[in-house]
Amino acid sequence: MQKDDISCPGQNTMFWKPDDIYDVRCPNCDRPVEFWKDDSKRTCKCGHRFLNPKRDLGCLEYCKYAEQCMPEMFEGENLKALYRDRLLVTAKIALKPEDTSLERSQKIAELAEEILDEEGGQPKVVFAATILGNLVLNSQPQGRQEASSFQGDSPSALTRKVLADIGTEKEVTDQVCQIIENRINGTISEDLDSKIVSDALILVDLLEKKALLEEAALERLVDSKIQTQTGKRVAREQLLAE
Repeated sequence: MQKDDISCPGQNTMFWKPDDIYDVRCPNCDRPVEFWKDDSKRTCKCGHRFLNPKRDLGCLEYCKYAEQCMPEMFEGENLKALYRDRLLVTAKIALKPEDTSLERSQKIAELAEEILDEEGGQPKVVFAATILGNLVLNSQPQGRQEASSFQGDSPSALTRKVLADIGTEKEVTDQVCQIIENRINGTISEDLDSKIVSDALILVDLLEKKALLEEAALERLVDSKIQTQTGKRVAREQLLAE
């Protein structure tokens, strides 16, 4: 099937609504930058180029003809990575984290993606729970990281706001909030997404402490703390390889 043979209302601008073109504040200088809903990136007048945090792919997220219909959307990127990057940009704008916290979140997401690729799981749930689990909790004032009832500026309320800004499905948002609440409460869950999130977080912690621990201690921690087989493999490659 050729692109010319496809008539897709999901990507036809004739079917767009007025709010499908909107302004996004530049995370570098705070100027408004105009985006169309299917724009991938735009460059601000200050020279900063950034991702569209509200990019709406419509049917491209599930249609089996997506790559044939809009091949330019898939050059050099995939939808999983696109969601991860939109989430990072949106969280940066909404939460204004410190650079070190943002860099840590990116590292957690990279490790989670490596585990996801082999173990399976739901990318949106895992990316949101790893990235926001780190950024949202770090944005809380001291003594405010208690489990919440989704009110005010609680971790779950902040998580829901960020995920709503990029149009994340309610079912996914509920799962993400539950994983974050379980992390706050120290509750262990046996579902695959929770295991992948936990493994990615533990891996980052161990990488940060690698220089302080002997190899035997790292080996014990990998065996006892990492839950997925892919997580154990990645941990040994990054922590124990000579």
